[in-house]
Amino acid sequence: MIWPFTYDGEPCQIGDNIALVQALERCAAAYRNRCLNNSSVEHPNQMWVRLYSATERLKQAVCRNNVAQAILEIGSDLMGCDDMTVLELHGDSTLSLLAGPGMNGRREQELSTNAKAIASAIKKRQISIVNTDTPYNELWSELGIAAFVPVWHENAPRGAIIFYRFLSPQSDLDLADRELLRLLSMFAGPSLFGT
Repeated sequence: MIWPFTYDGEPCQIGDNIALVQALERCAAAYRNRCLNNSSVEHPNQMWVRLYSATERLKQAVCRNNVAQAILEIGSDLMGCDDMTVLELHGDSTLSLLAGPGMNGRREQELSTNAKAIASAIKKRQISIVNTDTPYNELWSELGIAAFVPVWHENAPRGAIIFYRFLSPQSDLDLADRELLRLLSMFAGPSLFGT
């Protein structure tokens, strides 16, 4: 069970797909309300619009059972990253590919070689962004990883979402990008691995 972030009310426990869809609906409604309540004269704050869009996409993907593809679309469309991978962690610290247009033979070998370190990073349950002060910064730099999102479900490490390269020339992710990573960290696990 995880305790997702919501703006209005108490956190809810996610134990099945019905509860997951309901949690995503509540978050989407909260983000939509933020768009409407915090909008400037003509345009709402883009962070809330992006979070609302991501939450809606995840909710639809859970209902259609195409979550891995939706995660790739969120990364591409809302974060400007076409080069990413969604991995599943197995009990013996091996990794398998769930989705990933960013995967190639070299990367596959690098991930396999560093599987134990990546599994350790997943178990830390901490989002990492390259060139920030994290214990895995050197590893991410060596692997060409720009951002790393651990994926958990039912209090167990289950995988990761790896962002290799963002299209934006900016050297740092903005607040909206960081919130999208946080949203994916909270909901990707139950969305991908829920019953």
